[in-house]
Amino acid sequence: MSGIPHEKRALIDTIDALSPQMKELASAIFAEPELGYQEYNSSARLAAFLENNGFTVERGLLDMPTAFHAVAGSGQGPHVAFLAEYDALPGLGHACGHNLFGVAAATAGIALARVLPAGTVHVFGTPAEEGNVRDAGGKVPMTEAGLFDGMDAVIAAHAEGRTILKQQLISRANLEMDFHGKAAHAAGAPEQGINAQDAAALATMGINSLRQHMPHDVRIHGLLTDTGTSINTIPGFARLRYGVRARRPETLNMVIDRVVNCARCCAQALGCTFSYRHSAHAYYTMRHNMPLLRAFADNLELLGEPYIEEVSSSYSTDMGNVSFRAPSIHPYISIGDSSLVGHTPAFAEACNSEAGFRGMLLAAQAMSMTGYDVICNAQLRRDIRDAFDNGENNLSFSL
Repeated sequence: MSGIPHEKRALIDTIDALSPQMKELASAIFAEPELGYQEYNSSARLAAFLENNGFTVERGLLDMPTAFHAVAGSGQGPHVAFLAEYDALPGLGHACGHNLFGVAAATAGIALARVLPAGTVHVFGTPAEEGNVRDAGGKVPMTEAGLFDGMDAVIAAHAEGRTILKQQLISRANLEMDFHGKAAHAAGAPEQGINAQDAAALATMGINSLRQHMPHDVRIHGLLTDTGTSINTIPGFARLRYGVRARRPETLNMVIDRVVNCARCCAQALGCTFSYRHSAHAYYTMRHNMPLLRAFADNLELLGEPYIEEVSSSYSTDMGNVSFRAPSIHPYISIGDSSLVGHTPAFAEACNSEAGFRGMLLAAQAMSMTGYDVICNAQLRRDIRDAFDNGENNLSFSL
């Protein structure tokens, strides 16, 4: 790490001094995994960490009890925001690294605030990024409320097996489709029943038939999650839960329409009534701000961390929504072996390991150094804004 400027060395030294607290926090959050919108202790720990290091914290943003906004600095521009996640997965706990990288985001903000020559540092606590709870995607209402509109840069990082600048994230929606029939005794009065489960099964087959007619970037996947409980009673209700993904938001909307129409027609064919809802906020693809991402890459090089420029993926995150309203990046940092795959027991194990802690420290360092570049370099800010204003030039489309 030779050749690091004095000001950035001060950031690294601050993070090194905080590293025992970081490990303690990450381990505590790991040991007590909390699902989206229920991250009461995880959120409280990070908010207290920021308050104890000079930030003013507003809790309970937009009626989300576990969302927060922490601020330090002059209150004037430039403005840099770091986004922290801290929700876990059902059954697997922290198998996505949020225990590590929520702490990294908070620490990056603290380090930058301590050496801040001007401007304002923000850390947002963003709940429910994982799409496994109702109305998942805490960043979406925060984005729609304009909380990120005034930011010169919004920086988040995520755990991975490899360090990657840019993943080709795709848009995603979660649907709940309900079929309402009429329960009846399957042996004694079958003619009086309307089988909601059969309608849902017919819809599943119909949706499967749609796949061959979809663009190559589309993904459709789902489950029958609710139906009858007795084999001698015709099910009067059934529910399908489906995920729909596509690169572009407009393609996503087209696929949603076709999936819903298919399910509705199958319900009508068997005499059921039909309704659907979005069970989570729609996640958009990521608009990678390339000048900001290049600054992050330069800091990885200063830190001696090798990286991959870009990889294909079918991941989705509500960070994509933020990127449509403010210049944003979402790089990935290695927490272990390159074979690691998220949402697995092996990944969860890495999220409470020395390799995981190393990735957390590295992320905090690179994030804070990039934030410093934004604060101090007016030309960089202009380049970031110009790239953002160019809109779709920064989208990734190919698989």
